[in-house]
Amino acid sequence: MKKHTSFYRCAMRYGSLAAVFVLGVTVLWQANQISSLKENQAALPQGNGRAAVVIETEALENAKQNTDTEDTNNEKASIPDTNQNGPNAAEASMAEKHDDGADSSSFSDTLNNIDSSELAAASAQQEDAFTYADSYEQIYDTLKDKLGLSLYGRDTAYDVYAEVASDTGAAVATSADDAASSGSDVNGIDFSETNLQEMGVDEGDIVKTDGQYLYILKQDLSFSIIHADGSDLTLCSTTDLDASSLSNASVKELYLDGSQLTVLFQGTQTSLEQEDEVYYTASQMSSVLCTYDISDPNAPKLTGSLTQEGRYSTSRKVGNYLYLFTSYTPTLLDAYASSTMAPRVNGTAVPASCFYLPEQLSSQQYLVITAVDLSANAAVTDQKVLVSGADNFYVSTENIYIATENYNSDDTFTELAKFHYDNGHITGVAAGSVRGYLNNSFSLNEYNGYLRIVSTYYDSSNDDWTEKNILTIFDENLKQVSTIDDLASGETIRSARFLEDTGYFVTFRQTDPLFRVDLSDPTAPKITGELKVSGFSSYLHFYGENLLLGIGYEADENTGETTGIKLSMFDLSDPDELKEVNRIAISGITWAPAIDDYKSILVDAEKNLIGFYCDGRYLVYSYDSENGFERMLVYDFFEDDLMETAQYDTMRGLYIGDTLYLAGDGFVVPFDLADGCSKQEVFRY
Repeated sequence: MKKHTSFYRCAMRYGSLAAVFVLGVTVLWQANQISSLKENQAALPQGNGRAAVVIETEALENAKQNTDTEDTNNEKASIPDTNQNGPNAAEASMAEKHDDGADSSSFSDTLNNIDSSELAAASAQQEDAFTYADSYEQIYDTLKDKLGLSLYGRDTAYDVYAEVASDTGAAVATSADDAASSGSDVNGIDFSETNLQEMGVDEGDIVKTDGQYLYILKQDLSFSIIHADGSDLTLCSTTDLDASSLSNASVKELYLDGSQLTVLFQGTQTSLEQEDEVYYTASQMSSVLCTYDISDPNAPKLTGSLTQEGRYSTSRKVGNYLYLFTSYTPTLLDAYASSTMAPRVNGTAVPASCFYLPEQLSSQQYLVITAVDLSANAAVTDQKVLVSGADNFYVSTENIYIATENYNSDDTFTELAKFHYDNGHITGVAAGSVRGYLNNSFSLNEYNGYLRIVSTYYDSSNDDWTEKNILTIFDENLKQVSTIDDLASGETIRSARFLEDTGYFVTFRQTDPLFRVDLSDPTAPKITGELKVSGFSSYLHFYGENLLLGIGYEADENTGETTGIKLSMFDLSDPDELKEVNRIAISGITWAPAIDDYKSILVDAEKNLIGFYCDGRYLVYSYDSENGFERMLVYDFFEDDLMETAQYDTMRGLYIGDTLYLAGDGFVVPFDLADGCSKQEVFRY
């Protein structure tokens, strides 16, 4: 039986190689056509004071050391371009061995309608920065050669996937007013919105509100809609997500836009495959997007869906378009013909011409970016695949930046890839690199076409490999414009925030220097302020006019050992002098993971609310110039037996009018803000 099977395997593989040869000739023809087109297109246009320290008396005992790191390590990533016309589009449906023949006409038609001159111009300008794949076999050879892979020598094709984190932080408000995360409904009632990375770029979360209803994503693969009128709460509906084709499924995020709700979840998808007379199973993590019409909150209706192979990493939404980022790991066997090189979206393999091959590879993973039109039943409008890993994502109102940490014998550096997006189309723009590694995505910011990055590197010229920090500014083509090097030698960057032509960042070893940088002249940035205080801020947030809130940790000034949670308020009004005008320290807590999850933090200067989860409790503070930080609420989830379901990553603090809600999986706890934050009756559903 084994010999019989081997005969058929050999026949299949040699047949596949012959098919690949024919396709290779076709691809070469297309490459010549594209090269000719490039030559005829123009380049794409480019557009030290200190205030008194207040120590909280309670120790906030029973600190949780929640070490669940699923979806907290930043994903490895990669990127490509869009010309799907000609033979390569056919190759996608013919050459991919696992393509199940699903109808891809909608995607192909959309791509064929894209302005080819725009694509050619983009390719012409960035010819040196981006290498686009001609075939799946080229991708296979690149991975094998550049990574020196010990390929999976298996007869069965179990797809392999790696842990990928959802995106953990990025951008910045564009004005002091933008830092507030509030909206208002038709009745003029104010309500909180998701704490965004970049104003104008929406992000998913586990709880949303429109000022009338709470939309809550539950861990049992469902979402609930609750009518909220002060402490009067009514369950309208609970809708189960269709995860019948997945195992180990888990919810990720949801988006709210008028009468449409978009839900994202993921799980392992297993299929039965056949190779000649041999059957085998193939498993791959897949991400699912579903859109619902919620015009009747009592009866949501499914209107569209999309399944994309790969682990969910993050997403962004601008207008009607959602940009979905997933991490996919190909199945690499001893021979190309037996390998699975392309992820499938709705059963159709992503065309090879959508793949970008960077000069250096740090991982065999792909970053898959898909543009989805939510107004057209989740139709795919564009796709890109970056072959390599991604550690940080930053999305401005016009561009996507992917940062991937890499190494050579002497130093660490971060590779950068830039893509422009507009109305569901994605175009590769530029690639570059910066010395060192990034703290998180807050370390990047775009303003007036310039990308500003703060990074940390190890100085290999010293025997002790001293840590140093560097600010680097790039132009729109990711060409270096200027730097400020050797900042805070011996310390590491712990947080950063940018406001138009000013940047702020915090470094730490034993003390916490807060730096202010004047970026008004991108060719000559300069440090204009430095303030040293104890501890450090892990998260920075502009709080109204001329104030900067820092949330982080207090630390011993001699040893650097953390001793508790710290809130700091910095006065930015004097450009020549930074001041810490108030701080409050909560002793006994040395780790609070919610501080590193910015979407779990409620900060609204207009409403004067600062709320976050910490050690099984939810803390709420207010701030004013005379009294400094004042504690409004310490709610212990234990008192209502909610500890099992209330965690920083399964609940949110938000408000509608004068009611603060702690909304989570199966519960809502309302508090009357007009009555001293008094707790109302717990609502369970």
